[in-house]
Amino acid sequence: MRTDDALAAVYQHYLTMEPYSQQDEHTYQLSDKVGSGNIKRVTTYSGIEILFSQVEYHQPFPTYFASETPIVELQFALSGERHVDISGQDYSLSKGQGALIFMQDFEAWFHPPAKELYTSFSLGIPISLFNYAAAQLSTMNSIRFKQVLGDQVFKPIVFQLDSRIQCMINNLIAALNNNDRSCLLMEAAALEILNRFMIQLFDLAPIPAGFSREDIRKLYLAREIMEASMVDPPSLLCLSKQVGLNDFKLKKGFKALFGSTVFEYLRQVRLNHAMKLLLNQGNNVTEAAVTVGYNNISAFSQQFHRKFGVKPSDVKKIY
Repeated sequence: MRTDDALAAVYQHYLTMEPYSQQDEHTYQLSDKVGSGNIKRVTTYSGIEILFSQVEYHQPFPTYFASETPIVELQFALSGERHVDISGQDYSLSKGQGALIFMQDFEAWFHPPAKELYTSFSLGIPISLFNYAAAQLSTMNSIRFKQVLGDQVFKPIVFQLDSRIQCMINNLIAALNNNDRSCLLMEAAALEILNRFMIQLFDLAPIPAGFSREDIRKLYLAREIMEASMVDPPSLLCLSKQVGLNDFKLKKGFKALFGSTVFEYLRQVRLNHAMKLLLNQGNNVTEAAVTVGYNNISAFSQQFHRKFGVKPSDVKKIY
């Protein structure tokens, strides 16, 4: 069995265990006897498992699951806190935390919270895809699956969610709940999230000449600030003060690291988010433009058409 087929089989088995049952191709319902809510699931062409869980249990309901299949998963805790005992290791994520986890040959007891809404989002990554991405990002063998996991059965790398990732997750959740979803766009977004965290967690960002590792950290912070404040962004001078880099180094380093100027990058973030609003959340052109920070609708439409080759008013007709 191919690794991505094996991964799909693991998820299918887990999602159809008591107290869940499959309602349709993408929905797994929690039994009314146990609680309320469901899990939405889409499997992409490359085998990425995209899942959104929103459930509330009436009483504690621990469940057992075991698998020999190697698994890489990006997990994001959005509300509530679930505790898991994985082969004797206690693991949990609080709201606003995420983790890149590696596991194989494991046994787990899942302890979801009772009488509290538990919401989570996750991306299951085929091992072949993870190793391919690792090879593209670095020549170091140390970030391949076997080398990361070593002789352990479970290894989590925990991080805090930033506003940009939260926005990308929200767009994927909206797509999961939309019957007119574009699985190709969902896969692209999932791959972007994976790429971001592999670079961030394994410290793989290239270092331009004349810059230190600390400078790179500040440049990533600058990017996060611009993404979080796309409606009302700081000036270049204010941004340089916020991150602790002079404006010359900020401009030069940002272009070298991310391939565009600070405000060119901001424009791309705005337009990409506007496209997702038009596709998945039913916003009209004016609503999408204002939401991402445009006051001039004509300028928004021109820039949107220049980037995507389609007028924003025609997005729904084409996609």
